[in-house]
Amino acid sequence: MEASMRNTASMNKRIDRLTSTLITQFEAAVGLLQAEETDFNSTAKNSLQMQVHTTSLVRAAEETLTFIHQMQELWLFGQLDTLKKSESEVKMEEDAKVVAQLLRRLVKAQDVEGEKEKL
Repeated sequence: MEASMRNTASMNKRIDRLTSTLITQFEAAVGLLQAEETDFNSTAKNSLQMQVHTTSLVRAAEETLTFIHQMQELWLFGQLDTLKKSESEVKMEEDAKVVAQLLRRLVKAQDVEGEKEKL
């Protein structure tokens, strides 16, 4: 898988595209079952359209399986790390600790000022 395809946004887009294709082709194939015309030409046309939609449905399912396989490879070989915290999570935790320390200092300063006012 290309490096540009390894980010969350592109993976989500690919999942959405594959899902949309599967649903669209399935709906189109099922829609052909409601054909009321039974003459030879209509039946032949519906048969051809059913083959096209079925082929597209199979192709989309194969692409989905390929994508799943690629994600498994990325995960197994360490390029898709789901166990470690991301850099943004680590930075956010560090920032939260700094903010907590600043708040503690502020509260202590206010307590000292409050005690001075009482004296």
